Amino acid sequence: MLGIPAQAAETSLFFSEYIEGTSNNKALEIYNGTGAPVDLAANQYVVQMYFNGSATAGLTIALTGAVASDDVFVLANSAASAPILAQADQVNGAGWFNGDDAIVLRSGGAAGPILDVIGQVGLDPGTEWGAGLASTADNTLRRLGHPDTEPADAFDPGAQWQGFATDTFDGLGSFGLSTVLTCGGPLTLSQGETGSRVVTGVDPDGIVTELNVTSSSPSITRTDFTPATEVGGTASATVSVAADLAVGSYPVTVTSGTASCAFTVTVNAVLTVGEVQGPGARSPLAPASGNGSSSTTYEVQGVVTQRTLARTSAGADQFGFFLQSRTGATDNNPATSDGIFVFMGSFSSLIGGYVPVVGDEVVLRARVAEFFNLTQLTSASMLRVVAQNVTAYEVADAVPPADLIAANQFWEQHEGAQLRVRSGSGVVSGRDVFASTADGEVFLVDVDDPALDRPDPFARRVFRDSHPLDGVADGNGNRIMLGSMGVKWVAQDNTALVAPAHTFDTLSGDAVGGLYFSFDKYGIQASSVSFVSGTDPSTNLAPTPIDRNREFSVATYNVENLYDFRDDPFDGCDFLGNTGCPGVSPPFDYVPLNEADYQEHLQALATQIRTDLHSPDLLLVQEAEDQDICSVVSGVLTCGAVDNADGKPDTLQELALAVAAGGGGAYDAAYDRDGADDRGIVAAFLYRTDRLSLAAPTGVLGATPGVQYRAPGLPSNVDVQNPKTLNADLPDDVDTSTGVDGSDVYTRAPQVGRFTVAAKPGGTESFTIWAVSNHFSSTPQARVGQRREQAAYGAAIVTAIEAGDPNARVVYGGDLNVFPRPDDPLSPPSDQLAPLYQQGLDSLWEDLVALNPASAYSYVFQGQAQTLDHVFVNQRLHDDLVRIRAAHVNADWPADFAGDGARGASDHDPQVAVFSSRARLTVADVSAVEGQPLNFVVSLSRPLSVDLPVCAVSLPDTALPVLDFTPIAACATIAAGATAITFAVPTRADGKPEGSERLWLISVADPRVVDLTDPVAAGTVLNQ
Repeated sequence: MLGIPAQAAETSLFFSEYIEGTSNNKALEIYNGTGAPVDLAANQYVVQMYFNGSATAGLTIALTGAVASDDVFVLANSAASAPILAQADQVNGAGWFNGDDAIVLRSGGAAGPILDVIGQVGLDPGTEWGAGLASTADNTLRRLGHPDTEPADAFDPGAQWQGFATDTFDGLGSFGLSTVLTCGGPLTLSQGETGSRVVTGVDPDGIVTELNVTSSSPSITRTDFTPATEVGGTASATVSVAADLAVGSYPVTVTSGTASCAFTVTVNAVLTVGEVQGPGARSPLAPASGNGSSSTTYEVQGVVTQRTLARTSAGADQFGFFLQSRTGATDNNPATSDGIFVFMGSFSSLIGGYVPVVGDEVVLRARVAEFFNLTQLTSASMLRVVAQNVTAYEVADAVPPADLIAANQFWEQHEGAQLRVRSGSGVVSGRDVFASTADGEVFLVDVDDPALDRPDPFARRVFRDSHPLDGVADGNGNRIMLGSMGVKWVAQDNTALVAPAHTFDTLSGDAVGGLYFSFDKYGIQASSVSFVSGTDPSTNLAPTPIDRNREFSVATYNVENLYDFRDDPFDGCDFLGNTGCPGVSPPFDYVPLNEADYQEHLQALATQIRTDLHSPDLLLVQEAEDQDICSVVSGVLTCGAVDNADGKPDTLQELALAVAAGGGGAYDAAYDRDGADDRGIVAAFLYRTDRLSLAAPTGVLGATPGVQYRAPGLPSNVDVQNPKTLNADLPDDVDTSTGVDGSDVYTRAPQVGRFTVAAKPGGTESFTIWAVSNHFSSTPQARVGQRREQAAYGAAIVTAIEAGDPNARVVYGGDLNVFPRPDDPLSPPSDQLAPLYQQGLDSLWEDLVALNPASAYSYVFQGQAQTLDHVFVNQRLHDDLVRIRAAHVNADWPADFAGDGARGASDHDPQVAVFSSRARLTVADVSAVEGQPLNFVVSLSRPLSVDLPVCAVSLPDTALPVLDFTPIAACATIAAGATAITFAVPTRADGKPEGSERLWLISVADPRVVDLTDPVAAGTVLNQ
């Protein structure tokens, strides 16, 4: 390429190629670099040839036609070879030049100004000018330098031309077209950033000696240039952008001769974090919906306030940090957050290698993303560090309002920003742990929250809205969550957890961290968290030992994934490394990691049953593994490879042995394995063998269970066994809009058991208890229609039990996974347990909440105390109720913490109901018109297996003996199997006008056999 200053285009035409080949292969190429077309004839362009050193032209050829800008005109000998003639624009047949003849290009005719010269006019060089390929004889020459307008100066073709061998025609007609300039793509900078771009030029046929830069801004300049040094070499220039270039786009053009290239310099605005966040739940710069990142990158300035570390379910590190606008450099909009999370994934540095340093104020280039409603920056690179050791950014107090909608707005306006949980804030949940990702979280309320001022220390917490200690439908937005991403970073350990805490602990110092959002929860990822121990939740109206000579107890307990560390060869989803079961795929985060993990769980449950529940006579158990490859032989669990080894769940048998080994009661386990779900958890029973035994399978346990329901029962309903599961097809009209599990009413069918209970251990007197252990479908606000049907079918089971046994005492309990009346997860209320209430069953939660509201809960979800575990009883059993208690040994306690012994063995608190085991003797008040007997009925709450002598005596009050009634002192017998006897007290009609008169009847029986619950009754004599 001709090295012509591009900023000053050529003012005239010039010779660009010269061919002096064999025979008549002669041609001249003329190049138009003027920037405009040239009419050759009108401007009288001529080529003159000066032969043999003559000073006078021997041949003048007038040029015709025109030549376009940046194009060439080829004049050729008419007898030249075909490749030359193919490029020719004009031919001439006269005698042409040889290597020793000078050639001149003029405009304005034969006497016009000289535009270019080849050779030296008036000098005969002999054979040629130059030597070798760079000579005028028998060679092709291509122009490298500028035009030569001096005809008489010495001529050296090697200084201006590149030589090629004889008859080289391949460049003819293409001068200037071989140069390639490379500018690259757009140059994007952030506001205030300097930048540069190196552009290059290469001419395979020449030497590039100039690269020129033009732009619309003086802030874009050429600051360096290096020309090529050889043919085909690379010339380079640096295009520099000053820091004062305003936001916008600027075209830049690079030229060399007629070759050019262009690129655009774009200066992007540097955004504040608030401008990225925007005033809504989603960033205005992110995709409008769903998860994803913007296609555009944005420049954002902020201070690195905190590093974070998280863990994937595969155990890998996930890095990130919080970025926040410096004080005084925010968008001044309180509706937008000044902080944001920067996601780094598995990389410990940003694109380009920058490792975030807390205190660095940086400008990042990143994409704006929404990830499950968390606004974050991704694919980030660091453009520049503005300042270091910056601490001037806001750290606001975490004081969300109680109204949940307003609280969510508060959190959204601080998403990604540093927040402070104030020292003295109260813990309202145990630390929860999500094993697969080692996420730990603790919920609190602010130190000034009104709940912490309640006089009862057990009430200083958050209850669901309808609970008597709450009563305000605000959603409990005052809850604050602390997460673990900050402490993981400090520990440099992705398994590190936020410090363990239990409900009623208090924060011992301010906890500061960035606000993150995941799994529909805002959480402050504090770098350091510590607590001061508070009131012991387990002392909140705790269960107490019973008098087993007079009482019996029934507990319901979800033991939370009680799987052993044995690989059941008949089960594909009960052990680490299993391939899976239908509908259940690995990983299995519900199975123990090793034998020690299992034993810790088992022993903690055994300790709770023994010391906190005081060895209840009957436990309705949920979430036990259904595995049955073991049997108890001589007090030892012996396992093999035979399925359905003894018809009892292995884990509960092993739990029973652990309870006994610790000095607790002797238990046996029972279940119907048909009740297990796809992953193998099942409801079941544990019962104390010194008092309870499985009774003969009658009624609903027989071949005709008699459960009246609106859909067909399952084939297993006709099995004759005790215990037994009952289930049915899910009716087609059930509302499944909130989800459904399977095609049956239950995925985990209820276990129905009939037990004979000794009135006291070792005694001969006994009675029957019907028990139904339930585990309804999970998630209160999901599967609503199906759960209502589960309650309806449960009510039908109880109705069938009572129809077959008029004296039946029924306990219906377990993890029903929804709240009691009047609490409800939905609006309008779904009343999912309505069929149980409508059947006439009594919820013992009502008895507990009436006695002690602060103890009426069984589960803590995201800091809210609530009840999922229920004990319903029919009226006959409710009449025997002595007390109901919740053992608060789990739901308030930290998970995965060995420092609190047996606490936190499950996520559910067991419920323990105590009933009188003796028949209750009562006498009802009566009245009679004077002259008619007062018939006092002495009743037993249930029939006895032996005769019961009962004695009664009448005593006067306003009614006088002899005058108004005939006194009695009598004894009678309530026969075995009967429940009542009548004592008649005769009255006298004296005919006097007077008011009603009263007497008393006192009854007695053997207090070693029955409880004298209400042995005194009033008899009223009505005046005629």
